[in-house]
Amino acid sequence: MFHSLRRICDGYADGAADGGPEDRARWEARGKAAAKMRTLMREDLGVGPLTERHSPLLDDYGHPAAQ
Repeated sequence: MFHSLRRICDGYADGAADGGPEDRARWEARGKAAAKMRTLMREDLGVGPLTERHSPLLDDYGHPAAQ
């Protein structure tokens, strides 16, 4: 999770466009990392998996997609 956030910050520092394809890919990777982290933490706590996604995918405009 930390590494995906670091890549987002580094991308902006390197001049990546907000909402551009590379930016959206980094945010999607962050969402997947967050989902993996939640799964691992819930397994560690001995509770069942979540039934819904809490980090929405980005739409074509770089905004969280409506679900």
